[in-house]
Amino acid sequence: MKYFCTECSYSYDSDLWDKEEWINPGDKLDNCPVCEEFDCFQWVEEEVNYIDDNNLEALEIDHFPEVEISHWKIKVIVWNEIHPMWENHRIASVSLYDEYQDLIKTNYLDLDIEATTEFDFDDLDEFEIRVKCSQHWVWWKKFKN
Repeated sequence: MKYFCTECSYSYDSDLWDKEEWINPGDKLDNCPVCEEFDCFQWVEEEVNYIDDNNLEALEIDHFPEVEISHWKIKVIVWNEIHPMWENHRIASVSLYDEYQDLIKTNYLDLDIEATTEFDFDDLDEFEIRVKCSQHWVWWKKFKN
């Protein structure tokens, strides 16, 4: 989730580490860590893009998640592991959702690893994978087991 402070213009992405403010990925904030205002710290709705095999825009910008399922694990590979993992452009997180779009787990990716991650799963017939890029929003795709 992204937040913006209308008082001091601080922006915060809960999927990325904020080195200056020492905020870890996944941390929940109630107020702005810079000016400490509560009412001015607003949630910003992110664009979410659905991916299917015909979505050429997703293919062109390397956000197409592929999955391998074996031994109660789902391995997610974002575009053959070649998506940039730089400080200012990277895959920040990969999330697993059930068929009802309920979040099961989010894995936050470090800069020094490839754009892959694994989830343990328990008998999911259908699921969604959501990939969050620090520059190109959230991309999601449905899968059937």
